[in-house]
Amino acid sequence: MDQTLELLLSQIADRRNQAILSLGDGAAKDYASYQEMVGFIRGLSTMEALIKDLAKRMETYDDE
Repeated sequence: MDQTLELLLSQIADRRNQAILSLGDGAAKDYASYQEMVGFIRGLSTMEALIKDLAKRMETYDDE
């Protein structure tokens, strides 16, 4: 996998883990902030999936 993509995936994982820890520590003051934090985590997970898909496509393209 490309080093740039690996770096992005690492940074996304770090931010997602920080958000999950914050959520577990009670950082959400109300339901609206809880929803916002969960949406942020979902967004990071979506970005991670898109980058992994891109990496697979790049590897397949390189093999052809």
